Amino acid sequence: MKRLLNALQWPVFFSKKQASVQFFLYGTLFVIGIVFFFVHFFNWVLPNWNFHREFEQVLCTIVDTKIAELRKEDSFLYRPEIQIQYSFRNSSYMIWTYEQATLHPDQPRGFDSDEESVKAIVDSYRSGQLARCWVRINDPTYAVLYRPPQVWGWFFLLMMLLIAGAGLAGLWLTIARKRYSQEHLVGKWSRGLPFLGTSPQRKPFPTIPDPTVINDSPGTHLAYRLPTSQISVIRVIGSILLCVFWNIIAWSVLFSVFLGNAENPSSIVSRVLAVLFFLLGLGMIVWVINQALIAFGLGATLLELSDHPIVPGRSYRLHLMQLGAFRINEFSVAIVCEEVARFRQGTDTITSHKEVFRKALFHKTDFETQQDTPLVEEMRFSLPFGAMHSFFTEHNEIRWKISVQADIAQWPNLNRDCPIIVRPSHIVAAPYPAEYDDYDLYPR
Repeated sequence: MKRLLNALQWPVFFSKKQASVQFFLYGTLFVIGIVFFFVHFFNWVLPNWNFHREFEQVLCTIVDTKIAELRKEDSFLYRPEIQIQYSFRNSSYMIWTYEQATLHPDQPRGFDSDEESVKAIVDSYRSGQLARCWVRINDPTYAVLYRPPQVWGWFFLLMMLLIAGAGLAGLWLTIARKRYSQEHLVGKWSRGLPFLGTSPQRKPFPTIPDPTVINDSPGTHLAYRLPTSQISVIRVIGSILLCVFWNIIAWSVLFSVFLGNAENPSSIVSRVLAVLFFLLGLGMIVWVINQALIAFGLGATLLELSDHPIVPGRSYRLHLMQLGAFRINEFSVAIVCEEVARFRQGTDTITSHKEVFRKALFHKTDFETQQDTPLVEEMRFSLPFGAMHSFFTEHNEIRWKISVQADIAQWPNLNRDCPIIVRPSHIVAAPYPAEYDDYDLYPR
């Protein structure tokens, strides 16, 4: 658990474009979830709640069955009708009924063009059979023998709540990332969750990020393997499952709205919402395919460092391995320093990102890689003596990273960042202070 929290504490390199796209996607998810929740609430939850208030369940006896026919132009429509006998509050009643649409007072409803399905319903009842029916308390002459299953209604309501909740959580995280760094957020959560066992520790240099996350991952060629900001497999699998569930519901709603009961056409509002719901599902399919291509199609990018953290003025080796079989138009590796500033303007918190240093480490154009012959390069680099070290406070931050970018033919562009820590030269050059015997000032 401690290692998981340390991993979360690593600052995420979050560009303005990514923030805007994620804010739009999560906002759309939240709005769609809320809209469909209220539509379903007023069209299903409230009617069902009123039904339980207005009706009481009693035992009844099946007396007779028949199939009612209704001629419409050149075809016939059918619906089941069941004659039942029941007693309610010391009175006996006998009526023809089946579902609520059967007893619609204004016009014949509940008819269907599928005669076989109607016949199957009628054949499922036999004379003398005992069954349960729902009797209207204020009008005992009105009774219903069949109610549609409630499981799918509650499932749809729960799905809308989960979608709205996921959108709201995503919006909060997107806004929080713009206002605070990942370190600030996870540190706050850690203090609020004492059961995780993350007791606060004194740090001699609290404004310099901890390199533990990187140093915990040994390399195969060099000392440390850098964590890469590529799409998580778990995130892609979760997106695929969400997309599948969303489209199952979207297609079901679309067919029920447009190909439902011919005698009871859906309203224009229902059709518009069903189409929007369906189009959003198609958009999710395209988005998930793109995410899957980037996560599974593009090979892994492996970067290893000879030593970490980085100290300006010293020389380091960097080992690169790009897996996969591609035709690559351009491939580049650079070490980048980015300055982040957070400030308030009125009631808004604005986060500004500015690249202040970039040093090209590798550049190659027009070549191919194969599964058995990946791109492998080893390079040396050093930072200028006196370069600004990694730094973090609530309002300002200095981030160092190794940026890998590639223009791949017939594939999405590859953009992956590997965070690194740069320490000030004097921390390593200074004599070891006696008062810091409990701390590791010089992790390697």
